[in-house]
Amino acid sequence: MKRKNTLYYLLVLFVCFWIFSVPTFASGLEWKGYFQTETRFSLQNNSELTWQETNLRLQPEVNTNNARFYGEFSLRAPGVAFQLPKESSVSNQVLLELDEAYLDLYATPWQQIDLRIGKQLIPWGTGYLLNPTNNLNPEDLRDLFTFGRYLGSNALKATSYLGEVTLTGIYIPTFAPAALPESPRFQSLFHSELPALPFETNEYITEIPPAKLLKESSSWGLRLEKSILDCDFSVSYIDGRYTLPVPKITLSPDQAAPGKVDLLCELIYPRRKIVGFDLAGAYGGLSFWGEVAIFFPEEVKTVSDLSALGAGKIEITTLEDTPYTKYLIGFDYSINDLYFNSQYLHGFPQERGTKELSNYLVSCLEFTLHDGKIKIPFNTCLEVKDFSKFSDTYAFILSPEICYYPEINTEIIISLRLIDGKPETTLGKMKDLDEIGLKVKYSF
Repeated sequence: MKRKNTLYYLLVLFVCFWIFSVPTFASGLEWKGYFQTETRFSLQNNSELTWQETNLRLQPEVNTNNARFYGEFSLRAPGVAFQLPKESSVSNQVLLELDEAYLDLYATPWQQIDLRIGKQLIPWGTGYLLNPTNNLNPEDLRDLFTFGRYLGSNALKATSYLGEVTLTGIYIPTFAPAALPESPRFQSLFHSELPALPFETNEYITEIPPAKLLKESSSWGLRLEKSILDCDFSVSYIDGRYTLPVPKITLSPDQAAPGKVDLLCELIYPRRKIVGFDLAGAYGGLSFWGEVAIFFPEEVKTVSDLSALGAGKIEITTLEDTPYTKYLIGFDYSINDLYFNSQYLHGFPQERGTKELSNYLVSCLEFTLHDGKIKIPFNTCLEVKDFSKFSDTYAFILSPEICYYPEINTEIIISLRLIDGKPETTLGKMKDLDEIGLKVKYSF
């Protein structure tokens, strides 16, 4: 049945392309895209296959004097889900995913305003791959090691040009959560740990906000941009929801087993307000950037009455309403065939609250050889939860690569990833995921 559905979607896609490409070609229809396939093997667990995916991404675009249509969709064939090797499963399923599809209307409804309507990415922030101020689109975390990927959101974007100042407004009417890895082991990385209590029955429910016009599921944001002294500055404000779940835990006496406790864990998406600031500039061959995001979260707290068990009332708070700050500062520099970038980040996307925020130093040193035919980047990421207890709270990733470009539009990458660290850290929880991989990409 799945194979018939896949062939049906492919047939519909081909017919639509054949019907519409001929009459609209004269109007400026252009097709771009790429083909990519990636395979990774574990360096542990008997070199088992841990990731395999083939992706065909197409990007149609039409430009006229006062409008522009842009689309981006992909046919994705995940061969192996990102799971523990023993849980890995091969699938013949082909997924048709619409990443972006929007219409730009220039000077509409007034001369100083541009509109963008449809499914779109809203890339706020200036950091490299990681952006504390980028909080409108849900994260795409299906592959944990592809940083900076987001899912498009159905939104209305209005950009107004007020002299040297640019004002952008965003309205997203419906809520969409982040895409998480398939393995429950890795999903647990993105919400707080449950308290250690003697539970008899555990129930887990995911609560998605209802789709209502105003408060319940909508998000909105404002951003003000201006250039000062050859630097680009912006200030932003977002009112929306966390796209990664927060557990809301309720305890109650088990009626069928005296002395035991039932647990109800609701994975919810509380609201948050975010004030952001970012800058980017360059001096000579040195480029620099920085971001600050101050989060004002909605409290997630429950009070459970366990007086029947002699425990009284128990209060469990999984998210405090205390403001916390994430920030980033980085730079890059290139000279001849050598390129280096580095950035310090306080707080990964899944970390919430002052006590959870960790410190990360992400760097890349890249050598270019044979007139750009070969590039050798050395990627590193160091995590430190507490600098005063460095030896007990550190973890790191080492990921060297060899990139070969036989032609301008062809890329072949052989990669290695080594992870080690303490189990209390985010990266340390994944230290058994040492891998070697091969990725081939052809752009057209």
